[in-house]
Amino acid sequence: MANVKENAVQNESALTRLSSIPDTQGITKYNMYYTTSRMNVTLHKGHASAPAVFYGHTDCSLTKAHFCLRRGDAKTSPMVAFAKVFMTSRHMQLGRGDYHKQQETSNQFALDDLRRAKNLFCRSDYQFSTAQGSNNPDKKAEFDWRKDRSKIAKTVYECCDSNGRTVAKMSSGGAFNWSKGGEIEVADDLDAGSTEMMLMSALAIWFMEALAYQSIFRGYASGKEDSSSMSKEA
Repeated sequence: MANVKENAVQNESALTRLSSIPDTQGITKYNMYYTTSRMNVTLHKGHASAPAVFYGHTDCSLTKAHFCLRRGDAKTSPMVAFAKVFMTSRHMQLGRGDYHKQQETSNQFALDDLRRAKNLFCRSDYQFSTAQGSNNPDKKAEFDWRKDRSKIAKTVYECCDSNGRTVAKMSSGGAFNWSKGGEIEVADDLDAGSTEMMLMSALAIWFMEALAYQSIFRGYASGKEDSSSMSKEA
């Protein structure tokens, strides 16, 4: 019982600390629009009429489930990252590159675990660490995706680095939005590879939350379709 109370206090402290973090300046917003499937999206820096810069899609069978990120506007564009999904545990693994090439060459990709929090009070939070973008070759960079649990039936997440700085945000479009799947914001000072990992981890959580029907209502504010005071549209 003491441990449970201690965890609750720690969780409350973490939420207070998160809410006090100032908005990161220099953020690019990616609007997610559905294609022919509710599990496939194109990512645009702006409205849907703007060219898509990334394409996210599922690749599922009886023996596997992956969510793939491609740089471009189609399923044939080069795959730059993927998430291996484990339906029974909600844990996932993130990888760089094209996992099909791994199967063809038998080479092993370095996979980063995107793990669901063990704390009973933070079961919707996720953590992962990656060598991508780390300034220390002997230590991976660590990130926490924390859900805003004050927003009922909405999927709203913030991702903080080990220093508590907000480097990404994700908001779902909700179950009743048939055109826009959500929004992802990523800090501009991340390198290209780290940006793609932020997008991939956000999409993996978005995919898992959608499967669990956690996002009923739109998570982003109205009027943010084309512009945001926090975002830089290209």
